[in-house]
Formats: sequence, C-alpha cells, structure tokens
Amino acid sequence: MMPSDSSRRRKLKQDRSMLIGAAAGVVLLIIFIICGAVSGSKKEKAGADDSAVSKKVISSKLEFEKKEVPYSDISKGSLILVNDSHPYTSVTAGGALVDISSEKNEYYSIRNTGMQMNDLALKNFNSMLEGFYQECSNRDIMITEAYVSGDRQNVIYNQALENSKVESKGGYSEHQTGLAVDLGIYPEEGKSYRYVPSGDYAWIRDNCTKYGFIQRYKDDKAENTGITDHAEHFRYVGIPHAWYMTENDLSLEEYLQALKKYAYGSKTLNVSCFDKDFEIYYIRAKDETGSGNVELYVPVNCQYSVSGNNADGFIVTIEK
Repeated sequence: MMPSDSSRRRKLKQDRSMLIGAAAGVVLLIIFIICGAVSGSKKEKAGADDSAVSKKVISSKLEFEKKEVPYSDISKGSLILVNDSHPYTSVTAGGALVDISSEKNEYYSIRNTGMQMNDLALKNFNSMLEGFYQECSNRDIMITEAYVSGDRQNVIYNQALENSKVESKGGYSEHQTGLAVDLGIYPEEGKSYRYVPSGDYAWIRDNCTKYGFIQRYKDDKAENTGITDHAEHFRYVGIPHAWYMTENDLSLEEYLQALKKYAYGSKTLNVSCFDKDFEIYYIRAKDETGSGNVELYVPVNCQYSVSGNNADGFIVTIEK
C-alpha cells in the first residue's frame, strides 16, 4: 500500500528537521573548538608573561642566595664614597695595605720609601703604568701621594690652609682608603712637575678606565665633589664602574646615586666593556635582625664582588 501525500510530507519535514539539528550541532561543535583554542592560546600567553615577570624580578637568569655580612662592611670596598659629607671610618677599604716599593714594577717611581696602597688598586696601577710605557716608552711618572693616615692628613690640611689651598681634613680624605694616588712627573733631568694630562701623559687620563681608575676630581664636577684643580688625583673603583662613569660623564657621587635605581629585585645595570659583561645592582643596608649583620643577595656559582658605598648600602658587581 502506497503512503499518502500527507505521510510523505511529514516524513520530509522530519528529515529536514534532523538535518537542521545535525547541522546546528556541527556548527556548535566548531564554535566550541575555536573558543577552546583561543582560550588555550590566552593561557599560554599568560604563562609566558608570568615567566617573563619572574625573570625580571630576579634580574637575570642567574640563581641567587642570601649572604650575611657585617653592617660595618658598608665602609669597605672599591666604591666607598669619602668626601666632606661622608667620613671614612675603616682602617682599610677591605683589602690589605701593601708596601709599594716591594710590589711596584720598573715603569714608574715613588717619592718616598714606605709608601702604601690598597693591594688590588696597586696591582691594577702596575698594569696601567706598564701599558703607558709600552705605548709611550716613558717612565717619568712618579707617585707623590698614596695612603695617608688621618693624623698626617690633618698636617696636610693645616699646611694647605696656610698657603690658601684646599685640602680635606683627616677622616675625610680618599687617601685614607689606600685606593687613591696623586701623580707627578719626574723626568731624567731630575726636576719634578705636577701631573698635567697633556702630550704623552694624557694617555693615563684617556686609558685609566681600562684598569679600573678614574680621574676623580674634574673641574666641571666641582659642584658634586667640592674639589677643583686636582687633575693628578686618580682613584680605583673597578673596571665596569670606571668605564660607565667616564662614558656617562658622572662623578662618583652622581654614579652612586644613580645606582640606587638598579636595586635587587627590580632591574639591574648591565655594562659591556673591554670584551667583558657585567651586571650591577644596589642593596640597601638594613639590619632587620638586630644582629649587626646585613642580608645580601649574591649569585650562586658566579664570580662577583661586593662593595659598600660608605653611606646606606652595598653594590654587587657580577662578572659574567
């Protein structure tokens, strides 16, 4: 028996409904898949962002650990600030004072026997004067002043007053750190001269950063340092710091203030110079335990140095 027209129409309606339902299901499935993919992509992106933040917080890909140092170490290290506002209270800058005459090389002379200097600063000074000789074939440089005790600095200060000159009082002179030297020129004819950075002698001023030294008291920085007319005074601070200060025309006072922007846990100062890479950051000195110690964060299995700034914190320098 043949189906009636009405039965066929009902069957066609049912078939169409089933097709429409199936098509709607497919569309919903596609939409669900697309939404899932977008959601997954967002999650992956968020994960990548979180990783980047984590790396930023630790400042680098290095691993760090806590280290306790005495709060008194704030006055030790190659970056300590000593001026009329920051007296020097340590016996040495953290390194040993050594006799220059027994450790010097043949490329310069010293005014007196018994002169002393910080051991690390002297090692680098020897390298600098050897470089000067190799470049200029000149041995005329003489150290006229190096380490000076507080008592002797007061004598120098009083003599300067009598001659209307400016010198620091005992306790406020960089010479007490053993990190600074004054240079003179002592040619073969035997007459000595004050160091002036001209001719061959300009090489020392122009290349001292390679050995970690700066010309400390530039006349155009007198507003920061309080000292003028001391072109002969060179100070050891370490290679990356000397390079950065010179490249950016900063006095030591300005540099130490600028470093406070590069605190551990936020961002670090990255310096590349003389085929080496360095990472530098500041940690404020806080004795939170009441033990007289300060907690520092230092890299694990990596060469680094720590210096106080003789004011309020420490600077960690990593050599990569």
